Amino acid sequence: MARLGILPGGGGTVNMTRLAGRARALELIPGAELVGAELAERYGLINRALPAAALDSFVDTLARRIAGLRPEVISITKAAVDAVAQPIPRAAYAVENEGLLAAFDDEVTDLAHKLLAAGIQTREGERDHERIANSI
Repeated sequence: MARLGILPGGGGTVNMTRLAGRARALELIPGAELVGAELAERYGLINRALPAAALDSFVDTLARRIAGLRPEVISITKAAVDAVAQPIPRAAYAVENEGLLAAFDDEVTDLAHKLLAAGIQTREGERDHERIANSI
């Protein structure tokens, strides 16, 4: 997002920092480098990296295990995990939103138009995001 002239909004900056820690968030957000599944897993951004062919089986097995539990067990487990997990301060979202609003000027708008014209938000553009962002 930094290459687009803005920070990741919608909780992107806040959640990246919460998941990866300050140092890695400052590497990933301003560095604006796309990372593969293995690095994302190592950094704690995703639970696990699986080959595409194994994904459906993994999700099906996990869903069946969870569905086999009594609802009370699921509810108690979620409550206990939520009691330990640190909540995100609402002020963090306010800072992120202020940063987004401050970033929008004519230069950012022009850049956004160029990126959209280059197809960055198409299906193909999403797959080729880094090359398109680097070419503008």
